[in-house]
Amino acid sequence: MSTDDTSESSLFANRSIDPDGPIGKAAAGAHETVDRAAQKTQDAYDCLLDACDDAVEAPRRLIRANPIAAVAVALAVGFIWGRPGGSSD
Repeated sequence: MSTDDTSESSLFANRSIDPDGPIGKAAAGAHETVDRAAQKTQDAYDCLLDACDDAVEAPRRLIRANPIAAVAVALAVGFIWGRPGGSSD
């Protein structure tokens, strides 16, 4: 049983609501709008996840391609960053 079957049956479970009436049409329209919003949200999440994966993978590829340069840059950054934080004693 899919979620569409249960939501449709529960949407009009109250016999006093006519699915072809104004309330039924409004409810069905709202349901479709929520479904579209959920799909767009899922698409945006998937796109963001792909972008994050790419952002993590790009430095890995760079480091693998140039390991000596990566270590030199890391040491230089550590040295520069550590100088201002040194004790003044």
